[in-house]
Amino acid sequence: MSDRIIYLGPYNNTKTQELFNKALHYLELGKGNSFYYILPNGNLLENYRQKMIEEIKGTFNINLFTFDDIVDRLLEDNFYTCIDREMKEALISKTLRELNEKNRLKYYRNISTKKGFVKSLVEIIGEIKRSLITAEEYLKKCPKEAFYFEIGLIYEEYENQLNNYGLIDREESFFKSLSLLKGDNSFFDDIDFIIIDGFFDFRPQELELLKEITKTSCSIYINIPFNRPRNFNTLLETIEYLKELGFEIENESKGELTYYEKMASSLFDESANKMEPNSHIHMIKAANSHLELKKISEEIKRYNLEGIDLRDMAIVLTNTDEYRNKMFQVFDEEKIPCSLNKDIKLIEIPLIKELIYVLQIKEDSKKAIINRIKSNYFNLSNMGEREALEYALRKLRFRSIEDLIHRSRSDFSAYVPNLQSILLIIEEEMESIPSEATIREYISFIMKLLDKYHIEEKILDIYNLTGDFNLFLRDISAFNKLKEILDTIIIVSKIIEDKIPLEEFLTLLENYLERESIKEVQGNPRGINIFSPVTARGQKFQVLFLVGLSQGKYPNIVENNFFFKEDNYEELKDIGIDVKNYYERLDKESIIFTTLIAACTHTLYLSYSENATEDEKDIPSLFLDEVLNSIDGETIEEKVNLATVDMDYIIKRDINQLTTKRELSQYLLGNYYEGEYGEELFFMYNHIDENTFKEVNNRILCEVERNRDEFNQYCGNIGDENIIEDIKNIHKDKIYSISYLESYGKCPYYFLLNNVLNVEEMEREFQDFTPLDRGVINHEVLKEYYYNYREEIQAHIEGKDIFNVDETNDYIIEKVEKKMESLGIDLDPKLWQLRIENNVNRILEFIKSDIDRLTKLKKKIAPMDFEIQFGRKEPFEIEVDGLKVPFTGAIDRMDKYIDEDKYIIIDYKNSDYNNRNIDHMKAGLSLQLPLYILSQKDKPIIGALYGIISTGEFQLKIGNVEEKDLVSKRNKGAITEEELEELLDTTKEFIKSYIESIHQGDFSVNPMECSPYCIYKDICRYKEERLICPLE
Repeated sequence: MSDRIIYLGPYNNTKTQELFNKALHYLELGKGNSFYYILPNGNLLENYRQKMIEEIKGTFNINLFTFDDIVDRLLEDNFYTCIDREMKEALISKTLRELNEKNRLKYYRNISTKKGFVKSLVEIIGEIKRSLITAEEYLKKCPKEAFYFEIGLIYEEYENQLNNYGLIDREESFFKSLSLLKGDNSFFDDIDFIIIDGFFDFRPQELELLKEITKTSCSIYINIPFNRPRNFNTLLETIEYLKELGFEIENESKGELTYYEKMASSLFDESANKMEPNSHIHMIKAANSHLELKKISEEIKRYNLEGIDLRDMAIVLTNTDEYRNKMFQVFDEEKIPCSLNKDIKLIEIPLIKELIYVLQIKEDSKKAIINRIKSNYFNLSNMGEREALEYALRKLRFRSIEDLIHRSRSDFSAYVPNLQSILLIIEEEMESIPSEATIREYISFIMKLLDKYHIEEKILDIYNLTGDFNLFLRDISAFNKLKEILDTIIIVSKIIEDKIPLEEFLTLLENYLERESIKEVQGNPRGINIFSPVTARGQKFQVLFLVGLSQGKYPNIVENNFFFKEDNYEELKDIGIDVKNYYERLDKESIIFTTLIAACTHTLYLSYSENATEDEKDIPSLFLDEVLNSIDGETIEEKVNLATVDMDYIIKRDINQLTTKRELSQYLLGNYYEGEYGEELFFMYNHIDENTFKEVNNRILCEVERNRDEFNQYCGNIGDENIIEDIKNIHKDKIYSISYLESYGKCPYYFLLNNVLNVEEMEREFQDFTPLDRGVINHEVLKEYYYNYREEIQAHIEGKDIFNVDETNDYIIEKVEKKMESLGIDLDPKLWQLRIENNVNRILEFIKSDIDRLTKLKKKIAPMDFEIQFGRKEPFEIEVDGLKVPFTGAIDRMDKYIDEDKYIIIDYKNSDYNNRNIDHMKAGLSLQLPLYILSQKDKPIIGALYGIISTGEFQLKIGNVEEKDLVSKRNKGAITEEELEELLDTTKEFIKSYIESIHQGDFSVNPMECSPYCIYKDICRYKEERLICPLE
C-alpha cells in the first residue's frame, strides 16, 4: 500500500534531514532513478545536489526537480516546440494585429499596439492558464462587458495560433502533461516514492498535477516545516486540499525551539507572548541604501575577522531591483566576494547598443543620425572625426539626412573633411534597411552587417590595442549570445511568415536583448550568500542580514496589472482564476518572512533606509514593526541594538568602523585637520600607498595659491604681454553688442571663457525647442502683428473704433506656425500642437493686456515703430575721454504720445526672471536700456519699459518723474532729467572701464554677479567673499 503522508512540523524540524537521508540511502544502493525529490526553487536544488554529491561520491542519477521539471520530463517524448516569453509577446502582437484587422477589438483597440499592453497580456493569459481555465471556459464564465470579454477573444485567438503552429507555452505544458497523465500514468511506474519538501502552497496546476500523481502506486511524502500554534490561512487551505486528495497528517515535533524559531512561530499572532530581548538582534536605520550597505559591509568584515566564514553568512535582498547593483558597487569597493553572479544585460553592452542604433537609423531623425555617427564598432570614421562631427551636429537643427546633406555643404564641413561621403554612406545604409520585411530577411540583414564591419575581428583588434581581457570577454560573449538569440528568433519566423514593420521586429529583438545577459563577474562560491526572500527558504545561517525593510517596498503586494486590480477580484474569482486579494497576498508574504527569521541561528540584522527627500522619507516595513512588537521593551533601543547611520558615516570618525584604504586616508586627513597627528598611522599608510598623500599635498598647495588675495595664475588675470596684444588685436575695429559688454560687467572670467576662448557647453541632452527659439518667434510675431494692425489698434486707443483681439487669433496661429517651420520643426506631433496653442494664447493675452493698458492712459500713447536698428546702416558710437566704442543693436518697439513728440522704449521679455532695475544699471550690470536711450540721440525719450510676454505685464524701469500719467513717484525707476543724464554718463564710464580692462587682460574670477546656472560653474574657482556688489 502506497503512503500519502504530510509531515507537519515546526520550523527546521528533523524531518527534512530524515527525508534527505532516505534519498541518500537510495543513491547508495544505485537506485537514484527510483525516486523524485521536488523542491520549490532552483537555489535549493543546487544546494541539495551539491550535498548529495559530497555524501555519495560519483553519483550522477539525482532526480532533484521542480514541478516544471516534472512536466518537461512528461513531455520530452512528444514533439512540441515550447516558446519563451519573447516569442509569446510576438505571437500576442500578431494576434492583436489580426483581431484589429477583423475589427473584433473595440475596447482595447487604441492601446493594442502598445508594448506595455502586450506585456500585461502575457501576464493575464499566463495567470488564466495557470488557473487551468481554457479559453472556451473563460468566455463562457466571464462578464459580457468588453473589459473582460475582449481579453477572452485575445486568449482564444492566441490559443488558435499556438495550435496552428504546433507550439506550447509554459502554462500549456501543464495542460498537455495533465492530459497525458489522465490517459496513462505509467510514467511513475518505476518510482518508489516522491519527496516534496519546503512548500507551504501550490499553484493550481501543481495541485492538479499532484492530484494525478496520487492516482499512481508510488508513495508521496510531503514535508511542511511551517507549523505554528496559529497557522496562516494560506497554509491551512493547502493542508485542507491535500487532505481531500487522501493525504494523512503526521505531526512532527522538535526539541527546544531556537530563539528565532520561536519568533517565527509567534509573529503575526496577537495572542502570542512577547519575547525577551536578544543581544544578537541588530537594527540598522540608514540615511540611504548606499550607507545601509556600507554599514552591513563593515559588520560582515568584523564577523569574518572574528572567524565566521563568509559562507555561514547571508544577505536577503527584499527588494532586488533597488539593491542589487548598489550591492555590487559597495562590495567592489569593500572587496567582499559574494555568491551571486554580476550580470550585465545585453542591451546595455555598447556593441549591442550600436547594432540597435544602426537599425534605428531608418527613423531618419536627428537623434538616430547622431547615434549612428558615434558608433565605435560599426564605425564610419576615426575617433577624432566622430567626436568633432557629433559636437557639430548637436548644435545644428536639422530634420533628416537629406536636410543634413544639404546643410553640410556650407554649415560645418570644415569639422570633418570627408563629411559628405560619411553622410552618403548613412543615406545608403538607411535605404538598405527594409521598412517592412519578414523576420528572416531582417536577421539576414543583421548577419550581413556583422560581416561587413568584421565585428569579430574588431573585438580582437580592440583587445590587442587595450590588453583588457575583461573587455574582450564581455564583447565576444555578447557577440556569441547575439548569434544565439538570432537563431532563436528564426523559430519565430516559422510562426510569423508575413512581413512585419521594422518597429515590430525591433521590439522583438529588444525584448530578447533586455532579458538575456552575460556574466560580468562570476559569483564566488566561497563568498557571502545572496538570496531573495523566496530563494532563501529552507536554508540556515549563523549571521543573517535582512536588507531593505522599508514600507511600500517590502512587502510589495500592490497588484500592478490593470486586469487584476482589487476592484475586479469578485468577477475574476467567479470565472475561476486563482487571483489573490490584498490580504491573501499579505498572508503569503508573511509566511515567507517567518521562514527568513527561522533561517537565522545566531545573529540577525534588520535594516532599512529612509531615502529622505525634501518632502518625505521611507518608514520601517510593517514586517520590521512586527518583529519589534514581538519583543518586550518600551523603546527600540531596549528591544534591539539600534545603529543609526547618517550622512556623517561617509567620513568615518571611529577607527573601528574603517573598512577600506580610502576610508583610512580620509580618517587620517580628518584627524590632521583637527590637529591630531598620528605619526605611526601616517607612516603605516604611506608604506601601503605612497602616492595618495603626495597628491593631496599638491592639491593643497594649489588651493593655497588660488586663495591668495592677490591675483595669480588661477584668477584669470593674464600677465603675458603677447597674449594681451592678441586680445587687443581681436577687439580692434570690433563693433560691440550690448550683451557682449554686459557679460564682462557681470563676470570677467565668464567673458574670457565664453567670448575670448569660445569654450562651449557640450549639450548631451538635445533641446528641440529652446527659450531662445521661443523668444525669436514671439518677437517676430509681435512685430508683424503690430505693423499689420497698427491703424486699428490706434483707433481703438483713441476710442474711434473697437478692435477685437480675439478675432485675430488665426492670424497669430498662422504666423507662429510659419516661424516654427522656418526653424525646421515638424508640427505634426500633438506635443507641438499643444506648444503652438500655448504660445499663441500667451501672445494673444499679452496683446490684450497691452491695448487695455494703453486705452486707460489719459495721455494717449500708441505703438509707432518696431525693431529699430542702430549702428548698422549708420555708425553709432559712445565716446568717453577720447575713447570711441561702436555699438550695434535693435530696440524691440518704440511707442509715441499721439499728440506730443515724446517717446517710450519697450523691450520684450519672455518672462520676468532675472529682469533688471535701475540699481543694476547704476552698478554697470545692465547697459541695455541706457544704451537704447543714447542710441536715439536727440529724440526725447521719457520712459523705458519691459513687456513681459508670459504675464502680460509692462514694468517701468526708467521714467521721467514729471510724466505723472506714465510714472508713479513711488516707482524705483522714476528719475529726473538730471538723474537720467547722470545715469547715461555712468553707463559710458562703465563701458570705458570694461574696454580698458579687457585690453589689459583682466579676466579675474571677481564677478559682480554669479549665476547658479552658469555653464562654467564646474571649472570656475569663484569665492563668494570676493563678490564686489551683490544685488538682490
